[in-house]
Amino acid sequence: MYDFRETTPFTGVDDNQLPAEAMLIDGQYIENLVPGYRTLQVGGRELLKQSATSNAIGISDGETLEYVRNPSREITVGYQLIAVDDDAFRTAFYKLSGILHGDTHQVSFNDDLSVYWNAVLTDVDDVPKGRNAITSSFTLFVPDGIAHSVATQTADNMPYKNMPVNMLTDSGFESGQTPANIAWGQADDSVRTVEVDSE
Repeated sequence: MYDFRETTPFTGVDDNQLPAEAMLIDGQYIENLVPGYRTLQVGGRELLKQSATSNAIGISDGETLEYVRNPSREITVGYQLIAVDDDAFRTAFYKLSGILHGDTHQVSFNDDLSVYWNAVLTDVDDVPKGRNAITSSFTLFVPDGIAHSVATQTADNMPYKNMPVNMLTDSGFESGQTPANIAWGQADDSVRTVEVDSE
């Protein structure tokens, strides 16, 4: 086995490096859309308490569980925005506002691209005044409270490897090998197939 040796000198800067929790919104990273923007941290994607509803039954001990549901959740995104001058700062914020506002967005984060959240912007923290390099945060509301898998799954009517759900093989005469005067069964199921007189 050979040892790896980097032959390109490291300059201390990697322009293509995204933060671990960089936010992907509707298929694009904000870092790639807004110059000077960088995601710092994300909170609210961890465990979520469930809401359980129960009822007392007569004089029995305890209660009977009626249902359990997931409540909505909020995801807070901390960010940094650094601009070279006042105009660039204002332009960056106009662009960020246009990206975040509107109806529900599909949001993912760089550390787990296997899932996405349906989220809408509901809150923003104050931005420090008089500076062109700031840190702040915004809050995304996730109505259903859950992360959705980006992987699609296809279902068919084959629960068993070679047998369709219809257990009467060729009952639709799809093979074309069943004679035209044969039908499936009688009303009392005494015979599986019967011959039909064609008069």
